[in-house]
Amino acid sequence: MKYPNLFEDDDPFNFPKPFPFSCFSLRKKSVNPFPLNTCSGFCCTPKEMVGLSAGEKHFIQGGIAQDLRLDGRKRLTYRPIYVETGIIPQAHGSARVRLGATDVIASVKAELGKPSALQPDKGKIAIYVDCSPTAAPMFEGRGGEELSTELSVALERCLLGGKSGAGAGIDPTSLVVVEGKVCWDLYIDGLVISSDGNLLDALAAAIKAALSNTGIPKVDVAAEATGDEQPEVNISDEEFLQFDTTGIPVIVTLTKVGKHYIVDATSEEESQMSSAVSISVNRKGHVCGLTKRGGAGLDPSIILDMISVAKHVSEQLINKLDSEIAAAEASEE
Repeated sequence: MKYPNLFEDDDPFNFPKPFPFSCFSLRKKSVNPFPLNTCSGFCCTPKEMVGLSAGEKHFIQGGIAQDLRLDGRKRLTYRPIYVETGIIPQAHGSARVRLGATDVIASVKAELGKPSALQPDKGKIAIYVDCSPTAAPMFEGRGGEELSTELSVALERCLLGGKSGAGAGIDPTSLVVVEGKVCWDLYIDGLVISSDGNLLDALAAAIKAALSNTGIPKVDVAAEATGDEQPEVNISDEEFLQFDTTGIPVIVTLTKVGKHYIVDATSEEESQMSSAVSISVNRKGHVCGLTKRGGAGLDPSIILDMISVAKHVSEQLINKLDSEIAAAEASEE
């Protein structure tokens, strides 16, 4: 079955067609929907931070119920997405992603290190997000620090898998130079420049674009080491290995407002949510991780419906993101 374009066109009056399949097609009560990396926590837009009148709240909720949102989108339609790559020369890879008025940057820095004793065949990857105080009023003071930590943890769970590495979208074994001796340590930094909702999805897209832009220097082992000695290595200044991003998933967040859920929620829409589920899905349609936020509980059958929808939505999101990354890298050359 061919699905319609889920991305809003630049022409605001050219509205996309409704999603053609039922959101309530998967109801298997006997299936446990949580064999994944799950957590619950952050809410990017607390209700008290968005000053809406009772009429405005009713208008937002009523529009979503009628499948016509404030900006003209359907419930399962994204805002336009724009990608720039190679914006930070000092980094090994970098990218900027704009999703509507949400604007984020991701950068990748690679350093040689030593694998941990518990995982000698794997490199190390760390993700840290910083929320600029100018991005939104709620980012000032401790609010920004807490949200930065929660976003970092959510991204690590969705992209890197659990402690065992199961479901990881980034393969840490590819970062090993000499097992137990030398590996690449990847430091992935995200920066929120402007926030208008859906931060987690935007940051995940920026990280995927930044890793696609990443070139890791080729390393040759000059001399093998014995015992606890570190081997001598030569780092090339001219040859770089391109990072493989085929297995890196995208994150699709489904935000529940009233009885319906939407993708790519704005700040105003997030302020009216009862709960949200973020699902990371790779190119093969495999679910790599899941996070939930918001106090309201969800029936397992509804979460299974959300996972089914996220898988379908992720196909066009991956294709659109790949297209934007390719265009950005072509313009960079």
